[in-house]
Amino acid sequence: MASSVERRVFEKKAETEKTWDEIAKEAHIPLRSWMTGLPISHPTDAELKKLAPVLNTTYKWLKYGKE
Repeated sequence: MASSVERRVFEKKAETEKTWDEIAKEAHIPLRSWMTGLPISHPTDAELKKLAPVLNTTYKWLKYGKE
């Protein structure tokens, strides 16, 4: 089961209508297993900070669910 952080990332991904390939490329991060929903890994803070602008949100919202 995805954590709250992953659920927020997936929510923002759906809003952008971008693929994981596009998002990873724009954020300059490698594709990771957590992007598939597998609970074997989680996004790092560094990845969240790079993902936030690509997903049109903030690191704080991705990490904590609030601004």
